[in-house]
Amino acid sequence: MGVAQARSQRRSRRLSTTVATARSTAAPTVAALLTGAGIAVQSYVNGRLGRSLGSGELAAAYNNVSGLAVLGAIAVATGAWPRAMRHWRGVRPWYLLGGLGGALMVTAGAIAAPEIGVALLSLALVCGQSSGSLVADRAGLSPAGRRDLTAPRVIGVLIAVCAVAISALGAHSDPQAGLIALAIVAGAAMALQQAANGHLAATTGEPIFASTVNFLVGAIALVIAAAIATGLTPSHGWSAAPAPEYLGGLIGVVAATSMAIVVSRLGVLRLMLAVIAGQAVGGLVVDLIAPVPGETVTAATVAGVALTFVAVLVSARGDQGAR
Repeated sequence: MGVAQARSQRRSRRLSTTVATARSTAAPTVAALLTGAGIAVQSYVNGRLGRSLGSGELAAAYNNVSGLAVLGAIAVATGAWPRAMRHWRGVRPWYLLGGLGGALMVTAGAIAAPEIGVALLSLALVCGQSSGSLVADRAGLSPAGRRDLTAPRVIGVLIAVCAVAISALGAHSDPQAGLIALAIVAGAAMALQQAANGHLAATTGEPIFASTVNFLVGAIALVIAAAIATGLTPSHGWSAAPAPEYLGGLIGVVAATSMAIVVSRLGVLRLMLAVIAGQAVGGLVVDLIAPVPGETVTAATVAGVALTFVAVLVSARGDQGAR
């Protein structure tokens, strides 16, 4: 009887711990899902802007410069910048490099979205995001600390990769392996970006400051790239794009700030898998509403989106054991 009672108490404690953890991470997970959907919309908007201006690089540069202007104004108005500078001594140099990952992701979206569609682009980012997040958590780069590799976490990444493969093979047109490879690399860079930005936000205590630095570094890199590619002069003129196509930077501001806040609650892998699920659904909705010419949403695309949710659920099961 005593043994049975002890086992029952252990089960009760485990259940209580699981319920408490689920409650504490529910709001950050929902925020990450909505952030992912926003990133899918941002890719669509930047892709349209790139097509209107005749340059994906120029569209990406405008995205970060406009986002930097918004964040800079907020940082000054709220006093976030001077408060963050009080803790500057604790900032490591690599914390400042997260903006390069964001710059690559924005560029990939602006270039690839008009060619392969937002849904396939979002799923292609899965490979890089999930695998890069796994490496970041294993190496202890996340502000949430080091997390060991577990079978569910690795299986979740593999399922996410399979989702991309299925969707690419089901595409009606040539899936353009080069653009998919670009999205994979950008996804991995985005995972490392969240680790760097999370540390910067945690060290300074100012997520807005972390996002501002992220956009500043990204804007410098993208303006240089756009200057080399286009001389900062759009081939179709700035007036060729309607006003809504210039909103990508604002969407990026919200997304970057949200992820900088919740990464310390979820860790890089769980954050990125939730973002991935949001991206997948958001990309699917965007392609249903405004598909790329010559492309339609297929059963393979829907299957890929469903698999991303399976990947999130499987990886979440291994998240507790990896802490």
